[in-house]
Amino acid sequence: MTHRTRFEYLPGLVVALAVASLAATSGGCSAAATAAQAAAGCDEFQSGGVAGLSIDVKTKTFVQASADLVAVAGAMETAVLNACMGIDTDLGVTDTWSAKATADDKVTEACTQAQTKIKAIVDAQAQAQATCTLAVTGGGCQVDVNAQASCTATCSGDATCTPPDVTVACDPGQLSVQCSGTCNANATCEGTAMLVAQCQGSCEADCAGTCTPGTAPAVHCEGTCMGKCSGTCDGTATPTGGMANCTGVCSGQCDAACVYMQGKPAHCDGSCTGTCTGNCKLDATASVMCGANVSCKGGCTGTATAPKCEGQVTPPMCSADVSCKGSCQAHADATAHCDPPVATLECSASAMADADVQKLIATVKTNLPAIVAAVQTQGPIATNAAATVASTGSAVVQSAGSLGGKAIACATTAVSASAKASVSVSVSVMASASVSGSCGGPTS
Repeated sequence: MTHRTRFEYLPGLVVALAVASLAATSGGCSAAATAAQAAAGCDEFQSGGVAGLSIDVKTKTFVQASADLVAVAGAMETAVLNACMGIDTDLGVTDTWSAKATADDKVTEACTQAQTKIKAIVDAQAQAQATCTLAVTGGGCQVDVNAQASCTATCSGDATCTPPDVTVACDPGQLSVQCSGTCNANATCEGTAMLVAQCQGSCEADCAGTCTPGTAPAVHCEGTCMGKCSGTCDGTATPTGGMANCTGVCSGQCDAACVYMQGKPAHCDGSCTGTCTGNCKLDATASVMCGANVSCKGGCTGTATAPKCEGQVTPPMCSADVSCKGSCQAHADATAHCDPPVATLECSASAMADADVQKLIATVKTNLPAIVAAVQTQGPIATNAAATVASTGSAVVQSAGSLGGKAIACATTAVSASAKASVSVSVSVMASASVSGSCGGPTS
């Protein structure tokens, strides 16, 4: 609460300092006119008219980046709130969030209730020796390299400021390509339900083939268990501690390799050798051809085509003002195109008999993608944008004495709005992490 209160007083302080500075250098009448413009505010910020502002480039770029941050923070917070409310409604949780005064508080309350209910269902199944495993795959954000370069060119007045090649601008670990050769060890074959990837490693979705525990104590099995089966064997519950000689189909946990039944892939908690309907992070000793039209991210041996960056890109090398260039980076991050992931909760046969588990499976598929996106993809990139806007805003504020009245008004409006947006981003990310973690999903 201390940080939020401090930001609320900042706009007035900026106006006062800027007008005082102008009064000392420009004379009383000029300062009075500037004060009048500053007091008139910046309606363009709220109405989406930032592009039409006639103010200096540095301030305008900052104001646009702030407006972009406000938009993405609001959209993400709405998505997370709707997702948590959806989970609560599907699982029969009493509404305790609607009475909250602010959107931030509503998100925190709705997601806390969702996290508590999910954990109760999952814990009850664990006590009954039933298992549920969450598979999350796909999703990601791509920054527009050209838009970032165009913005930076405006800052520098350099029409020749062009974006670097994406293969140079992107961190090697985030560069995704169509690879004619092999995808390197520790890289990722990016499969989907429609384009299954060849896999020798950790499969985020469903594995068809053989699943071995690796460092895990056991793996989810739907097939032949080469060790001890805990769950059901040919539909009959195994004894406490598992069955060492299950000659039929094991559905549950297997403490050794599990060979999945033909046509019935399942989530593999260990290492998958076969195909994967999502991302497969290859083992340290593996090097495979991902498959037709399946992209490889993180290292390709062979001809690489159709490159794209699934993370932040290095800004173009232009002689632009540092703070203006920073605003362009924030603008690019905040307007990145993000695709939602796919989330699937898979449970053993004994767990499926519980009505609450069936409701949980359905609501996870519908509502968890927005929550995971806030944790893994859109949330982190929005957090980066918020940090950049805060640092560039400081530079704009420090030069307030050289601004016109309209620029002062818009800069102060942007500082206040972006500060609140930054808080909302943090709330959405933290609330989402608690919900995701409650059902075995990512927390960072």
